[in-house]
Amino acid sequence: METRWLETFVAVADRRGFAAAAVELGVSQPTVSAQIAALEKEFGVALFDRDRRPIVLTDRGRALLVHAHAILGEIESARGNVSESGGRRRGEVRLGTYPSATAGYVPELLTAFRAVYPLIRVRLVELGGAHLHDAAIHGDVQLFLRQTTPPLSETVFRSHPMWREKFKVVTPAYHPLARSDEPLAPAQLLKHPLIMTGRYDTDGLQTHPLWFSLRQPPPLVYQVSNPQSLVALVGAGLGVGVTTQLAMDVSRTDNLHVRDIDHPDAVRDVRVWWPRQRRLPLPAQTLLQFMTDTAGVPYNTLDTRKEPRPA
Repeated sequence: METRWLETFVAVADRRGFAAAAVELGVSQPTVSAQIAALEKEFGVALFDRDRRPIVLTDRGRALLVHAHAILGEIESARGNVSESGGRRRGEVRLGTYPSATAGYVPELLTAFRAVYPLIRVRLVELGGAHLHDAAIHGDVQLFLRQTTPPLSETVFRSHPMWREKFKVVTPAYHPLARSDEPLAPAQLLKHPLIMTGRYDTDGLQTHPLWFSLRQPPPLVYQVSNPQSLVALVGAGLGVGVTTQLAMDVSRTDNLHVRDIDHPDAVRDVRVWWPRQRRLPLPAQTLLQFMTDTAGVPYNTLDTRKEPRPA
């Protein structure tokens, strides 16, 4: 079995297609097909369900993907260690993120990181927060940003705090709740249909101290992934928005009114997470160290002049 077969396998799994993987790898589609066929012959099993469109991994394929990421990660670490001895770190790291973090935090992070480590490529995988931990378990991402609620198992994941941001209430400028700039009593939220960013079931929402203190779940009418979708729905008068400061910072809020919530737990804590049982390759270790070095720094003021401690 050759390493390039595993690299091709991971590319097909990530891109969910032979043609897309060929473009990413810079080879012909017949080459990709031949390498996947060779890998399937090596293991004696089908790794992809070719009857589905786009193609999907079989159960055996999903099992191999975990090992493939681990093997390639070890090889990448070895390459990184050898390269570092020559003075430069290089390689690739897959970072999972969610829409408002992608828009509000990640551009500044990548700009600062690239200024220090230009030879390390960061591949972004944007998902809803509820799916990021699954992506990490399956090896699709090595690090991911996610809020702390609902909680993740500490036996499965390690994490480091990144930042805390306030919840915000968003209404049309003509809405009764827009008559004041003072923080809103949280009980007032229960009197209005709410629109929120994120994907949560009732039990998941109830784990957050704010909603738990109200002793009932919020009256949700819409849940969306993108902050701008929330802004559009609120602007159309379809409900009162509840989201975070970061989401508002990356959205246009013309003709809208934004105010705080008067509750000590009306905040979101965001952490960077990674699987506890999986050794991070050197590029991922380097990005993790860089992120934790700047944790708590406002996301629009990362200092590109700072040389982080070695990972």
